[in-house]
Amino acid sequence: GSETAGSKAPAETKSSISKLSRKETRKLKQEDENKPHPDDVLVSDWWSKYYHALGKDERLTRVFKQRNLPTLTMYEYELEKEYNMFRDLMEVIKLQRPDNELPSDFEVDSDDDDAHVGLFKGSFKIYPITEEMHKKAEKEHPALLFKNLPCNDVERVIVRLYVIAGINLTPLDFGGSVDPYLWIKCGKETKNDSANYLTRQINPEFGKMFEFDAHLPRDSQLQIMVYDHDLIGSDDVVGSTTIDLEDRYLTWKHAACGVSKQYIVDKENKDCWRDTIKPIGLLKKICVLRGWPQPTFKGKGSTLRCYVNGSEYKMKYFESNRAKKGPDDKTFGSDEHRLALYVIHELGVVPEHFETRTLFNEDCPGIPQGKLHLWVDIFPWDRNPPPPINILPRESQKMCLRVIVWNTIDVILSDENIMGERMSDIFLKIHLEGMKKQGQETDIHFRSLTGEGNFNWRMVYDFDYLMAEQKFVTYQRDHFYEIEAHREKHDPMLHVEIYDYDILSSNDLIGWTEFSLVAMPPPTKTAKECELSIYETPDEDRISIIDKKKI
Repeated sequence: GSETAGSKAPAETKSSISKLSRKETRKLKQEDENKPHPDDVLVSDWWSKYYHALGKDERLTRVFKQRNLPTLTMYEYELEKEYNMFRDLMEVIKLQRPDNELPSDFEVDSDDDDAHVGLFKGSFKIYPITEEMHKKAEKEHPALLFKNLPCNDVERVIVRLYVIAGINLTPLDFGGSVDPYLWIKCGKETKNDSANYLTRQINPEFGKMFEFDAHLPRDSQLQIMVYDHDLIGSDDVVGSTTIDLEDRYLTWKHAACGVSKQYIVDKENKDCWRDTIKPIGLLKKICVLRGWPQPTFKGKGSTLRCYVNGSEYKMKYFESNRAKKGPDDKTFGSDEHRLALYVIHELGVVPEHFETRTLFNEDCPGIPQGKLHLWVDIFPWDRNPPPPINILPRESQKMCLRVIVWNTIDVILSDENIMGERMSDIFLKIHLEGMKKQGQETDIHFRSLTGEGNFNWRMVYDFDYLMAEQKFVTYQRDHFYEIEAHREKHDPMLHVEIYDYDILSSNDLIGWTEFSLVAMPPPTKTAKECELSIYETPDEDRISIIDKKKI
C-alpha cells in the first residue's frame, strides 16, 4: 500500500508491528543472516585504508588490528622531504643563464625563474691518488666508485597520479567557499577535469586517477594545479605543486611504487600485490643499485634465513606472532617472498602510502593555499603494469526511515487556561541531521492537563546513506544565489522536539532529545519500562536500526 508522510497511522499498525507471522519472522531473520557483517562493509574498499591512516575512526582501528590487514602510511609533508629529496644516487644542481645574457639590473638568485634554465643531475667524487694506487693502475684499471648507474637512454613509463582529497583550500568565491577541480600536466600532455568540478567544497574528496604515457627524463616534471570554477569570467588558480618523477624512479628506495607491507597473491583480494616486481626480485634490484652482493636464502619454514650485505634476517623474528598459514590458504605468497618483503622494509624503502603536498600560488608567494592528499605510481612500459586502483568516492544508498509517534507522557505544562489550570497544547517536530527543512510535525493535542498527548502519527523520511562511513549525505543550497547544490555528510542522528502551540506568539520549545540511528538504546516491551535510564545503556549493547531489520 501507499503511505503519506505526516499522516495518521492506521489503527492496526500497532498490532502489525508488535506481532509478525512466523513466515514474516523467518524472512526477516534470513535477510539479517544474509546481510554482510558491518565489519565487512567497513573494510570493503580502498577508502577504509585511507580513513584508517587518518586515525579518525576507532572502528577501523579495531578491525584492522583484529584482521591484520595491510595499512597505508600517511606522510604529513611531501614525500621527497621525508627521504632527503632522494639524493641517494645523485645531486640536483640548478643551471643558470650566463651573467652576460641577463639584464644589467638583474640580480642572480638561485630561486629566480628568469635565470633558471634547467637542472643538472649528477654526482662528483674527488679523492687523492697515492703512489701505490698509481703503480697499481699501470697494471690494471682502478675500481670504479660509480657502479650500476642507470641507463641514460630515454625510458618509457606509465605514470598514474591518484588525487584523494583536498585539505583546507583557500576560499576564492563570494561567501567563503571554492568550487575546485584539477588540472594536470606531465611533459606536453595535459588533463583538464573542469567538467567534474565540485560545488562549495573547501575539503573536497576528489577520488581521481590520471594516467600518462611519459618518457624520462624529458617528461620528469608532473605539475598538479587546483582551479576554482567560476560561472562568470575565467577560472582562478587556487594553487599548484610539482613532483620530480625521475628522482622517484631512479632511487633505490623504490619510491616509484610504494611497497605493500604484505605479499598477497590472491587476485580477488583488494589488497593484492600491485608492483610489477615480486619481493625477491625487488630485493635483488636494491642490492644491485647499492653495490651489494646478491641476497641468499637458507633453511625452510621457521628456520628460513636471508643474508644481505653481511646481515642475517630470520623468518621467526618477523612472524613469531603471526598465525600459522594453513595448508589451503592461498592468500599469501611463499616463505621466501614474505621474508624478502620483511627485509626490504627493514632496509628503509618507501611503503605503500599517500603524501600531503602543499599548494602555492605565484600571486601569494610563500603562503600555503591548501593541501592535497595524493600518491604517484610509475611503472616501466614493458612490464605489464597492474590495473589501476579504484578510488572513486563512495556512493550513497537510498533508504527510508519510518517514525511513528504513539503518545507522550509527563510533558511539562507551560501554559495556564482561564480556569487557572496548568496545560499545554502539545505537538512534536522531528527531523534528521542536516535535513531540518525536511522535518515533519505531528498534529496538535490541545488542552493537555496531565502532560499526556495521543497522536498515533506516522512520518516517512527518505535519505541517502553511506554504509561504510555511517553518514547521511545531503545535497543542498545554503543561499538563494547558489545555482548548484553541494554535497555534505552528517552523523545519522534523529532529532525529536516537543513544543507548546501558541496562536498569537511563537511556539514554546518544551524539550528535545536526539537518537543515533546506529547506536540506539534497546527497545522496551511496555511504556512503563521506557525510562530515561535506557540512555545509560553501554555502547556495546546499543543497536543499529540500519543494520538490523528485526529487533
